[in-house]
Amino acid sequence: MEDDYEKKRDDNFGAIWLLYLNLFSCVGLLPAIQNDLKDYLPGTNDLGIGIIIASGLIVAIISNLTFGYYQEKISEKYSRKKIFIVTNSIWIVCYFLCAFSTHYIFIFICTLIAYVGNGAFMPIGFSIIGDSYSPKERGNKFGFMQVALLMGGGWGIILGVIFGQGQLWRLVYIIAPILSLLALNRYRRVGIDPERGRAETAFEDFEGAINYDYKITRKNVVQLLRRKSITALIFYILLSGIATSTLGIWAIEYLTIYKFGGIEGLATILFIGIMVAALPGNMVGGNLGDKFYKEGKLRGRVIISMSGLMVGVILQIIFYAFPLDLGSPFSWILFIIIGIAQAFLCALNIGNIFAIYSEVCAPELRSTANALHKMMVNFGGVIGNLVLASMVQVNPALMPSAVLLVQIIWLCGTTLWVIPYFSYPKEAKECDEILADRRKELEARLISK
Repeated sequence: MEDDYEKKRDDNFGAIWLLYLNLFSCVGLLPAIQNDLKDYLPGTNDLGIGIIIASGLIVAIISNLTFGYYQEKISEKYSRKKIFIVTNSIWIVCYFLCAFSTHYIFIFICTLIAYVGNGAFMPIGFSIIGDSYSPKERGNKFGFMQVALLMGGGWGIILGVIFGQGQLWRLVYIIAPILSLLALNRYRRVGIDPERGRAETAFEDFEGAINYDYKITRKNVVQLLRRKSITALIFYILLSGIATSTLGIWAIEYLTIYKFGGIEGLATILFIGIMVAALPGNMVGGNLGDKFYKEGKLRGRVIISMSGLMVGVILQIIFYAFPLDLGSPFSWILFIIIGIAQAFLCALNIGNIFAIYSEVCAPELRSTANALHKMMVNFGGVIGNLVLASMVQVNPALMPSAVLLVQIIWLCGTTLWVIPYFSYPKEAKECDEILADRRKELEARLISK
């Protein structure tokens, strides 16, 4: 029976992972075809691209908060699986409709509506994952989710480069949503809504239903924000999002202009190669964090994340400012080594961040914590994209300065990891005690019956 549940749980994770990959393949289409949109879609320019991204992220913020807070109320009537199917259907349909855009306004509206479903993914999907696996496994699983994000973004760029050149840009908005629909159908067939609390350490070997009242109140949310680890990390995410979301959209154009003499294909290949280098970073970071957790060394999650970020962001600044000599093999080798190193190190923290959220939050607050995380990423993306797009629109030569500015902001944000270094072990212990008390309460009810 246990083996059967574990298989269903792992199939469920695989289906969510595949959906996440396809979501970001659709998101990744825009950076690959933005020049084609400017040439062949009336009303599109650099500032317009920035406005699409920023407005979409604002919509995603609202969606994040709505589903993060009201998910529990909605799930009283409908299962999380049904809600998840509906929200994923929204972005799939809207990205498909982008293929039929006749003007900038059309693709702008479709993208905005798509971000409603996009914003719902993390508070729902990540809370399902958190409820499926024990604290000893969550760093690994959330690290794999970041792998899906990176692979999806890379796949979207590849689709754009191969199929989306010139007037054919519409084709990628047909291919990617169709593949996404197949992924959604897989989730429809194998997805499950795991029981809240069953995977927690405090409920190991607990017999009977864990029918605790998980209703969220404003008081719960206030308690969540009093967790120093959560507050520090979501503000770090805001500052990092200013850089990561912005560079995710503009990096190819930057590399094309300032590193490869206008050769977009070369810039695209290098950018995808760097994204691939980040994949083992996500897995290694999450696995190391889980290893330290099993050994009772909770601060290990923080040390790995913080040290990797500080060195990685510095290397990233060097990478983007590197005076690449296209005719020098040594210059090429050094440039690529720095790029791979910064991508790997900057990826060590992602799985550990979501693991920390799960370990310091009661189960009913995880969707809200995940929503706040995504909200801050998106809010950072709004700030970064508007700043960079505005500067480029005024003077294209300001792009290097804008890139350096967002990277410095990210580097400053890494210092916030000092706070969870001190607060995380204590808050994780407090959460364990809360869950242990809940178990005692449920056991007392079973005895009384």
